[in-house]
Amino acid sequence: MKKLIILLVGLIVFSAGSFADIPRFYGEEIVVTALRVPRLKSSIPWDTTVITREDIEDSTAAKIGDIIRTVPGVSVKANGGLSSQISARLRGSNSQQVLVLLNGNRINSPSLGTFDLGDILLTDVERIEIVKAPLSSLYGADAVGGVINIITRKATEKPEVVVSAGYGEYATRNLSVAGSGPNYFFSAAAIDSDGFRANSAYRAQDLNLRLMNGYFEAGIKKCNTDKGSPGSLDFLTPQARQSDKNMFYDLVYKADKAGLKATLSQATLDQKYENPTFAILSTHKTTSTNLNIQESIGDYVAGLEIRNDNSRSTNSGNHDLTNKAVYAQAELGPMVIGAREDITSSYGSHFNPRVGFVFNLRHDTLLKTSWGKSFKAPTIDDLYWSRLTEPGWPSGVVTTEGNPNLKPETSQSFDITLERKLSHKSSARLSYYVNQIKDMIRWTNTSTSTIDAFWTPTNISDADIQGIEFEYEKEIAKYLKTFINFGYQLAKDAGSGNFLDYAPQNQLNAGLKYRDPDKFDSNIVVRYVGERYTNLVNSTQLPSYTVVDLSLSKDFGIYTIKGEVENLFGESYAESYGFSDVYPMPGRRYNISVQLRINN
Repeated sequence: MKKLIILLVGLIVFSAGSFADIPRFYGEEIVVTALRVPRLKSSIPWDTTVITREDIEDSTAAKIGDIIRTVPGVSVKANGGLSSQISARLRGSNSQQVLVLLNGNRINSPSLGTFDLGDILLTDVERIEIVKAPLSSLYGADAVGGVINIITRKATEKPEVVVSAGYGEYATRNLSVAGSGPNYFFSAAAIDSDGFRANSAYRAQDLNLRLMNGYFEAGIKKCNTDKGSPGSLDFLTPQARQSDKNMFYDLVYKADKAGLKATLSQATLDQKYENPTFAILSTHKTTSTNLNIQESIGDYVAGLEIRNDNSRSTNSGNHDLTNKAVYAQAELGPMVIGAREDITSSYGSHFNPRVGFVFNLRHDTLLKTSWGKSFKAPTIDDLYWSRLTEPGWPSGVVTTEGNPNLKPETSQSFDITLERKLSHKSSARLSYYVNQIKDMIRWTNTSTSTIDAFWTPTNISDADIQGIEFEYEKEIAKYLKTFINFGYQLAKDAGSGNFLDYAPQNQLNAGLKYRDPDKFDSNIVVRYVGERYTNLVNSTQLPSYTVVDLSLSKDFGIYTIKGEVENLFGESYAESYGFSDVYPMPGRRYNISVQLRINN
């Protein structure tokens, strides 16, 4: 707390000799996540990608985890088709080091440390902001690699209703309705699929309601999935199933003139896994309740946050954790500086500062650079997993147990970015980043037996991550745009020098989009992902793959017909590995849908 008070005093004194105004560049997009207040994207030191509603409608994606695949620096891992779990990594970090927000509110599971990005459909999503930088100075634990903020649609000036229905490969049926007006938005969506493998059937329902009235805004969102869990090719689980029941509430009071915003939110994640073959039944229910009060005056932001995490699990028992935090931030000309202190009930206090700069080198060129500290908290499962002994494979026994003496992971990150507008129709960006992570938590086998195993989490490793990213966008002709981005990274264990698991060295994405309101729309995207090791000893590796997705749509007044082909050339590939074989991804898939728009 003393460190934060010193920082606040320093900001007030330092601001007396304020810099010149922050330069404005070509980016007109307004983003919220990086600074907790709306700002032009070009004025933010931290690398931010925005996926718009238009991007979502042009894509073949059905879920959050699919639409973010083409973002540079983002690596997505799925263990199959629609029924699979989906996680994301930012710039070499693992999925537990990525904080997922819904309308600015934390939804990571305090037990697992992640959120399944396959649980949220895209019907009610307005935009997704991805900040690839440490944000513990604003959001606290787990924002080591960065933040993914899912922002849902809101009220519209005029009433509108949109109904959509589709049918695709593997008897996949989807239906959705969304409506909005001056002070409300609602949506309901469902997907039902037989799946591309035995026991990969998938059923999902996604409901959302948001109400706005003066100073207040309230929302409720429900996401339910029931899905088969077929297992890897070497360890099939033909009867296993998982169900996820997620509920999100938030109540917001916002007085813009006073700069005051108060948010009360709650996220409940209820997961059930059952495998009758091995008599396994496990349930995990967590409820995170969060109060955030924030005051923003001009270029200054300060806030306090109180969170309670409640967990009820068959594997880790019943636990309640609390977190209290204060944070502050100031924009001083080309510089943004801020810090946050978190005080927890289970692993002490942590102070995380950051600083960033935006320099206007010339009228068409920006130089951005930043440094920051962040941390990842041990999960409830890491700390309190109950001692469990099961038959091993192919022989012996396997024992697992949590470790209440774990320390949080900590990191320091630096990046530098050059952005240039090459013409009024094209732009380019080049970034270099470094992230050093200490005391990484890994589940390791501490047994000396050659038959039995004893797995427990320990602070056993450090990581050194560095990489470059390049992006280029150009409007080739009226209605026709193209993009290409490339990422190269070296994500290694600092001790052994081995590569981190599931961290590809090379990724490339390219696309061509045609949007003519009087004719038709088309979008083709190519994704290349390089080889990835599947473990820290680097003994197995997934091969590289290239996937092409295509969508075509045509407007007929109030109707729109859209056709989609995912994995156009039927690439055979995998993103996850089992004991000795892969979890295969689906081949070529078709989908056709019809949309009806009703405007008053």
